[in-house]
Amino acid sequence: MTTHQLTGASRAPGALVPRAALVAACLLALAAAGCAGSGRGTGGAGQAPGGSGGLGAAPAATTAPPPGPAPATSRAPQHPGGQTTTTTGAATPSGPQVIYFRVAQQPKCPQGTTVYPVPGQPLVLEWKVSGGHEVALSVDNPGVVGSYGRYPLTGGQDFTFSCGGAPGSTEKHTYTLYTVGGGAQRSRTLTVSAVVYEIGSP
Repeated sequence: MTTHQLTGASRAPGALVPRAALVAACLLALAAAGCAGSGRGTGGAGQAPGGSGGLGAAPAATTAPPPGPAPATSRAPQHPGGQTTTTTGAATPSGPQVIYFRVAQQPKCPQGTTVYPVPGQPLVLEWKVSGGHEVALSVDNPGVVGSYGRYPLTGGQDFTFSCGGAPGSTEKHTYTLYTVGGGAQRSRTLTVSAVVYEIGSP
């Protein structure tokens, strides 16, 4: 090749410039395609199930243990409808009541001798009544209310005990207490006894 030909080739750069630009454009296009493919591959790997996620991936969820049985609670038994039963004691009877009628002192018949007698001991009764106005006493005559007299609701009375039986026998007398007023009449009866002694002579 002659010098003239080389020089002429170098003077015609117009034919080389378009080819260089085309090559550069191709390289840029390949580089851009490669970057896009690389980005899609990375993203896909980050989304694969069970794979390693990216820096922003959420932590794996943990399963909480099942809750234990709830503590048992006790409830008072109820009737249908939610009503609670209330138990009450027996009703207090109305009207007068004899709380007590009793012997406070046992009687004794006289004993000893005609020279050295030992006096007898009277009978003592006591009582308590509620709800009435007063009480009535009967002695050896329970069919007649108050044959011995009437007294306050709470009190006592001495009775000379008759010992007219034979020596060695047992003397018995009956005493009845009646309520007076305040409602239906109530009564209580006591039978008291004592031994009759022989009175000796010197």
